[in-house]
Amino acid sequence: MNTLVTGGTGFVGTHLVRKLLARGDKVRCLVRKSSNIGALKKMGVELAQGDISHYESLLEAARGVDVIYHCAALVGAAGPSRSEFYLANVEGTRNVLKACEKAGIKRLAHVSTQSVTFDFTDKYDADETTPFPAIYKDFYSETKALAEREVMDASKKGRVRACAIRPTWVWGPGDMTILPTIVKLARRKQLFLINGGRAETSTSYVENVCDCLILAAQNDKVSGETFFVTDDERITAREFIEKTADAVGFTKPKISIPYGLAFASAAIAEKLHSLSGSKKEPLMSRYGIALTGRNLTFSCEKAKRMLGYRPAVNINEGMKRLSAWVKEIGGIGKLIG
Repeated sequence: MNTLVTGGTGFVGTHLVRKLLARGDKVRCLVRKSSNIGALKKMGVELAQGDISHYESLLEAARGVDVIYHCAALVGAAGPSRSEFYLANVEGTRNVLKACEKAGIKRLAHVSTQSVTFDFTDKYDADETTPFPAIYKDFYSETKALAEREVMDASKKGRVRACAIRPTWVWGPGDMTILPTIVKLARRKQLFLINGGRAETSTSYVENVCDCLILAAQNDKVSGETFFVTDDERITAREFIEKTADAVGFTKPKISIPYGLAFASAAIAEKLHSLSGSKKEPLMSRYGIALTGRNLTFSCEKAKRMLGYRPAVNINEGMKRLSAWVKEIGGIGKLIG
């Protein structure tokens, strides 16, 4: 099968490319001039220079492809502006859909997120019937929801056979977004638990996410469907962070503060960060506090029932692989430069 992966240099994208190649698929990746393509070159994939925000380059990359895996997105909590999020996540997805239609590509697997349902409140065993919030509290969640709506609308109108996969807390080897932030906070002795870390959460080991994406892309009967993908295990924020600390080698948090205080502190941190003019992601954000301080559990029963999905890697095994990867790259210091 001929495949095109957007966001192939990213966390999920790199793992997906590796799995597709192992299946025997021919893989092409859309990459920007500024992308670090070293890992993709080593894997021997075809590289097409372009950007999802530039339709013509995307259309050229899509020629002769059977399926597109759309992993590219602008991820963050309090750094970029709404217009930047909108351009990447909404307009970029529209371009992908247009390219599918123009190039005659009938299959699209879209990487969405549990955050499309996120309104900073508790969710218990939420499933795909959970409604979108009337008002979003962060640009990432809002624009990813708008992008998913575009995909579902295109599918409904018969423009493409498309489905959306919604990972939860994506983790594992290769994470250079969330994990480095946790390590930095731990080294500065600023990593704390919220309400004792009692909030339950759902996690998504990166390879499990890729497995679900491939199952969805190969299934002709799930067009127009959305699927939560999780590790199908219940775990608290404290348990997950402590397991990560053991695997990676940072000091476990010993301090706990109330959710309200943490949220207020994050709001102040965001304000100071915006005044600084920095384009980097702040170490603390209201989105991040809500993500780890609220009960957020999701059901993957629909994916199990309709796709035959089963998480191949459980949390304990994933932690072993995470530990091995950190050692392979030269230790914890490599995560934060």
